[in-house]
Amino acid sequence: MVFWQKARIPTRQEYNIINKIKDLHNRWQKLKKHSGRKTETQQRNNEEFTCTLDDLFDVAHADAMTIITNEEDRLFLVAQREKGRRGCLGPVDTKLVKLEERRRKRQSEEESRRRKEAQRVEKEEETVELTCRSSSEESSDNEADKFSAGDGPRLTRKRPRNVVSLELASALDRTKVSNRNATYVLAATAQALGHNVADIALNRESVRSARRKHREQIATEICASFDPSVALTVHWDGKLLPDLTSSDLVDRLAVIVSGAGVMKMLGVPKIQNGTGEMQAQAVLETLQQWNLADRVQFMSFDTTASNTGNKNGCCTLLEQEMQKSLIGLPCRHHVHELIVAKVFDAVIETSSGPQIKLFQRFASAWHSINKDGYEFGISDPSVAAMLIPVKAELIAFIHHQLSVHQPRDDSVHQPRDDYKELLQLALLFLGELPPQFTSIHAPGAYHRARWMSKLIYCIKIFLFRSQFNLTPREDSGLCQLNVFVVTVYLQHWYTCPVSAAAPRHDLELLKQLVRYKNTNAVIANAALKSMSNHLWYLNEILIGLAFFDAEVSIDMKLSMVAGLEREGSAMPPKRVRFDERTLLDKQLPDFVSTNTNQLFSALNISQEFLKSHPSEWENDQTYVESQATVAQLKVVNDAAERGIALIEAFNSAITTQEEQKQYLLQVVEKHRKDYPNANKSTLLHELVLQN
Repeated sequence: MVFWQKARIPTRQEYNIINKIKDLHNRWQKLKKHSGRKTETQQRNNEEFTCTLDDLFDVAHADAMTIITNEEDRLFLVAQREKGRRGCLGPVDTKLVKLEERRRKRQSEEESRRRKEAQRVEKEEETVELTCRSSSEESSDNEADKFSAGDGPRLTRKRPRNVVSLELASALDRTKVSNRNATYVLAATAQALGHNVADIALNRESVRSARRKHREQIATEICASFDPSVALTVHWDGKLLPDLTSSDLVDRLAVIVSGAGVMKMLGVPKIQNGTGEMQAQAVLETLQQWNLADRVQFMSFDTTASNTGNKNGCCTLLEQEMQKSLIGLPCRHHVHELIVAKVFDAVIETSSGPQIKLFQRFASAWHSINKDGYEFGISDPSVAAMLIPVKAELIAFIHHQLSVHQPRDDSVHQPRDDYKELLQLALLFLGELPPQFTSIHAPGAYHRARWMSKLIYCIKIFLFRSQFNLTPREDSGLCQLNVFVVTVYLQHWYTCPVSAAAPRHDLELLKQLVRYKNTNAVIANAALKSMSNHLWYLNEILIGLAFFDAEVSIDMKLSMVAGLEREGSAMPPKRVRFDERTLLDKQLPDFVSTNTNQLFSALNISQEFLKSHPSEWENDQTYVESQATVAQLKVVNDAAERGIALIEAFNSAITTQEEQKQYLLQVVEKHRKDYPNANKSTLLHELVLQN
């Protein structure tokens, strides 16, 4: 093993190597037992065994060729595996020795710098003693006083004061101020406030040390004090980002937990790759670091194969590692993105490249378009026939989404500008000017992966259709897509975060798509094909969310209560399959069973309210509290996306050390919660609370 280590080749576990040695020894013993035989088979077996003794006793890791990054080491292993074991391991790897020598030299220089800094600080702490002593033999009124060390008063030199406090370190981290720039800012600030700059420790190293110490202290306190008593949902999402110390891309996984009144980012660890196994391992290790594994009852994720695979998906492996069943809450936004992507591909002719040529042409022609010369979508006769019956209902819904701004109500608050822009364009498509509308924004990014930009581009192009050259197929495709988006898709997309309504909305969307075949069979079939693979919220467990949906009728809830007596599947499927022929007759109670009680248990909800009539539930305190708990259940994975946005913003800022980077993310997240904006009243209020 020593020689394999010198060759920088990863090896198997020790017990596997021992088993391989035992197998070789057992084979030799069998040949030895029959060594007296002179048969042709025995002779051949002896010769084959003898020939293998000169081959490499291969104990390399199964994925050694992938793990090894040094090409020379990889070629050496290949040569050793050849017959005759071409190549040999010399006494010294000169390149590696030089590399390690340079590394040791850098470490030695760093240690030397630290010692010098420690000596400098120690010297500053020494006191200079001056003694005033007069001569006892020759005293004179005109004689100058004489001073010597050891007698007289002591004059102590002040040690420079480090002014980097916890709050200041947090503010510097949040605003991405480097250590060097922080010294300039602190010096100018101290001078402006009338302080003597000489009395303040102002150098890059002192600022850096203080910030590192405070960063670790804050992160440690956050971890120690985070002790939620509610059922938690673990969210995760991955992203390829540049490595901290090189230009290589590495996978990062944002891990967040949420619950009733809880939203906390645990970390954004680096993983070897984006497979389900690596993600599950990273999620579990992060939960264990925060001692939260026992409190997690739900998991929220994007519906990619690496997450939802039956064998190697992250969800499956995470449940196996945690040795308990978790209730899956797939991101409803991601599901609806997939639906509109299928519809877009069905009606819009696109190339296979990353850029969509139609959008690229429109962006290039934007400078020549009269921005005030747009036409309402409803002015097209073929569009008007489909929009007029539902126009009033759609306009009321869009106005509601645009006018109500309650940051704690995810069902109506529009946190992103592109969400708001799509609503404004939909109003223009319906023939009405949005409130406080000035002009249509210039077209932005048009990469294929930006699904929201597809909808925004399609409506913009149609509004300027008379000023932009479109082929008949493009014009028809845009018309079909925009009508579907405005009449069917918008309401379901913007109500995705409402957890209690998730089962009802999914069932309504399925029925709506079946009926939409009479309007446009191509779009309906494409949307149904995508939707049929993602019916998670109609399974026997999550259907329990509908008990807390205010829009479900009392009679329907009575039938759902009766359905709780129906025996459920031993292994209830996580995704429901439907028969299109009977779909229109399906109702919410048809999906309820005894398995639905698992949702109440996971949320620690009392089922006492089920004993009373549904008409009395709204006056039952237990039901009202349970309804509030369900409302805070996250059925979209936007929390993980915010974690990814945080690491993207700070990936190349402040520090290149992995541990400090994780501390930095905790500090910035806390500071953003404490000081959500830079208003003076907010800052003063938070400071008063802290004091």
